[in-house]
Amino acid sequence: MKPVVIANPWAHLRRHTPARIALGRSGISLPTAPQLAFQLAHAQARDAVHRAFDVAATAAAIEALGLPTVTVHSAAADRPIYLQRPDLGRRLDAASAAALQARREAPDGSAQRCDLGLVVADG
Repeated sequence: MKPVVIANPWAHLRRHTPARIALGRSGISLPTAPQLAFQLAHAQARDAVHRAFDVAATAAAIEALGLPTVTVHSAAADRPIYLQRPDLGRRLDAASAAALQARREAPDGSAQRCDLGLVVADG
């Protein structure tokens, strides 16, 4: 008699990656458990995209480490615009660009050097 469940020869690779590989199949579809796990992960990802980013709390946590922060804004006016136009999220708005430029210039007109700048963003 042929076994009902056939062992997947790729299943041993699952322990090496979080990727969705070797999930099995049920006819031409995924088995129920992997399908439900995918739907849950997809819903969690959608929720994360729409969750508000707490800029003040993040800046306070970074400053508590003794690191200065500068809050700037992208050219996307709000989250719905950013989701429709991610290219605007990759650029600073004019006021933020000017503020960064002003911080870069020393009072004597020379440019201040910076060794490292990190961007913490929600997009």
